[in-house]
Amino acid sequence: MKKKVLIIRFNSIGDLVLTTPVIDALYDNDFEVHYLVKEVFSSILIPNPKVKKVWTLDDNLSAVVKDLKKQNFNFVIDLHNNFRSKKVASALKVKKYTFYKPRIKYWLMTKLGIKSKSEGHIVDRFLKVISPIIKTIEKPKVSFHFSNELNSSDLKKLPEAFVAVVVGTAFKTKTIPVEKLINVIDQIDSKFVLIGGPDDVELGKTIENQVTKPLTNLVGQLSINDSARVIEKSDLVLTGDTGMMHISAALDKKIVAVFGSTHPVLGYTPYSNDDQNRSAIIQNDSLNCRPCSKQGRHSCPKGHFKCMRELSIDKIVQVVQEKLEI
Repeated sequence: MKKKVLIIRFNSIGDLVLTTPVIDALYDNDFEVHYLVKEVFSSILIPNPKVKKVWTLDDNLSAVVKDLKKQNFNFVIDLHNNFRSKKVASALKVKKYTFYKPRIKYWLMTKLGIKSKSEGHIVDRFLKVISPIIKTIEKPKVSFHFSNELNSSDLKKLPEAFVAVVVGTAFKTKTIPVEKLINVIDQIDSKFVLIGGPDDVELGKTIENQVTKPLTNLVGQLSINDSARVIEKSDLVLTGDTGMMHISAALDKKIVAVFGSTHPVLGYTPYSNDDQNRSAIIQNDSLNCRPCSKQGRHSCPKGHFKCMRELSIDKIVQVVQEKLEI
């Protein structure tokens, strides 16, 4: 009989995609994999054929724990390591393996600017959690599984060849300034498709109204699944440090990722499945205040936002063009 394991990671898009190598390793070593995630992000995991069941968390934590106890799990893999994940893991009273978060190190880095060596890519750190129970781990591959939902009719409007632009992120300090995106789009001889969530609609409209060329604006119109379809069909993805960046990497796309307040030292760069030259990171290396946050901020704590504002538009254009020619 297969041993049953519960993975706990509540959010978010990028983090969940980056846990897929853990799912693969457990499944390939004959574990029955269950996953606990917030309801709003469950669509990322439900299509994954290697996950036996996706359990969803809402406000009623006690009810979820009650149902999970009936499953008689052999192990819990806590990849979130916060108060609620610890509460669930403890309640199940089975052997647990917990993701290590260097909280003090990150605090020193983001609050006091004390630089230190990277802990490594988050994928490798996730895999390290399960190393005590996994005999062999093949070369990790980040994956994204499409759902069977009907694609939006807007996908039929896509040009034959294009650059996908992810216009927004969850935090302003990770979002490429709109005026830079407008300039980049105007200088590159390519067709462009804009994607983003409901909160990014105004950004999309501003870009659409101010560029000097026609483009396809699908911001706020697509599900995560359909946004991933756009990425899949694109020639290249221009994005900030966001979940769609990690989906792009999972789909083996060329990526130009613009980093603002976050930093590659935190371990959340695009995880290449094959070609390390497939993605490029553009960032302001001259600032000592980066990273000022692990996840991003709604405003620059110093008020200048130099990490994004001082980035060269010409540099972004150059890198995008170079990647398109590969």
